[in-house]
Amino acid sequence: MAVLLRRLVWLLPVLTLLVGCAAERHTVQFDSATGEYAELDRYALSRMQAVRIPGIAYAVVEPTGVAHTGVFGVDGDGDAVTASTPFLWGSVAKPVAATVVTSMAERGEVRLDAPVITYLPSFRLRDAARSERITLRHLLAQTSGLPTSTRYTDRPDAGRTPTSAVAELTEEDLVSEPGAEHHYSSTNYLVLAAVVEAVTGRSFIDVLTERLLVPLGMDSAVIDANRASEVPKGHRFVFGRPVPFDAPVDPAGVAYGYLGGTLRDAAAFASGALGGSTGVISDDQRASMFRGETSTGTGREYGLGWRLWSLPGTETPIVWHGGAAPGYFAQVILLPEQKRAVVLLANSYSPLHESRYLHTGFGLARLLATGTPAPDDSAGRVYPAALTALALCLALLLALNVRTLRLITRRPADGPLWRPIALGLARVLVAAGVLYGLGSMLPASQGTTLPQMVLWTPDLAWLVYGILLLTTTLLLARTVLAVRTVRGRTSLRTATRV
Repeated sequence: MAVLLRRLVWLLPVLTLLVGCAAERHTVQFDSATGEYAELDRYALSRMQAVRIPGIAYAVVEPTGVAHTGVFGVDGDGDAVTASTPFLWGSVAKPVAATVVTSMAERGEVRLDAPVITYLPSFRLRDAARSERITLRHLLAQTSGLPTSTRYTDRPDAGRTPTSAVAELTEEDLVSEPGAEHHYSSTNYLVLAAVVEAVTGRSFIDVLTERLLVPLGMDSAVIDANRASEVPKGHRFVFGRPVPFDAPVDPAGVAYGYLGGTLRDAAAFASGALGGSTGVISDDQRASMFRGETSTGTGREYGLGWRLWSLPGTETPIVWHGGAAPGYFAQVILLPEQKRAVVLLANSYSPLHESRYLHTGFGLARLLATGTPAPDDSAGRVYPAALTALALCLALLLALNVRTLRLITRRPADGPLWRPIALGLARVLVAAGVLYGLGSMLPASQGTTLPQMVLWTPDLAWLVYGILLLTTTLLLARTVLAVRTVRGRTSLRTATRV
């Protein structure tokens, strides 16, 4: 092992580069604003540099409209970010979709406590009896029992609709009884979109546009493939660097995560949620959405499409939701007591950086609500640590492969056969089992698959693929070595006897 470690010394500069890339800062030229919002602008810029976000846009919103906007950096095409630059919003789509469904309940078109099959008779899971007890309220509050998984989401299949996607759920199992536990799942909102289509006889996009987007003035909302093609490239992190790429869009996903729009569009929605745009979202509807339905932790609840927390580090109540699509992040934070809101849009994202993005939005809201800055976050070490650990594992496997190949080319040594062969193969089999297990458990722990990891965290996925490949080659090489050793020893003994 000492020999192997010495041979790994040449890889240390590579590992240092990986960690260095992850820590390197993105520099931006900026002339600070003056007046009431100067501190917010400075904070937004500092977070943009710390998290390495190429482009960011935020707004302070009131019921009457936008009070302030801050836009910095560039989009994925190299153009300056403006208030008219479109972004993907990820799961901020959920409170938008929830607003549509609760408005239908106000009109008497649906009842939130009615089973889904009342409106969507084709809705069936593996356990049909339990699936018949799932209500619209369960879907809205994420208490249906559907698993946290991306198995039915994030698919850029042309022509895919919510109704066609729901037809795939017939073999799905629930992870809890309907209404018993909170399990955050985008599939809940995929089903809600199918319910809207079944009740209205129209596409979810058409209903969304007519009943919410147009009345709120969300004129540039990204709701279909044509508008999605106008969204600049987002950024995902590749060995610490935000790299632009064209994110695929799920045409069935507008209700759960593939809605988008400009800062003005997101601000218009936030203003409506605060009580602006009289008549679009009623007081009763807003109260029902902002009422806690299920606990998600100490002092934290989930309502109908919204999270109900206290602003981290304060006792200020907030109603909020965040979201991410590949290459993009968004956050809408309502401050009901102040009748104000913060909207944040960013054109990069990594699941391993999520807490840092959330910290940015919460920091802006804290400055707005209390005038005091949020403490610095220390979550930036997770990503370089993960890269380094996987890279070390890959390097060790590479060294073991090289060592095994060299042993194959050497003359077999004298001595007992079975013990070194058995021990060598046993060690490799145990290591292979552990590595294959980790390779499957890592994406599963995030409710995703290894191919989908390529979409969100390509560098980590490539390293995992490399580890699995080198584990396989090591297993084969050790088997070849064992066979060759047996044959070589047998031939040597035969020649000696002759």
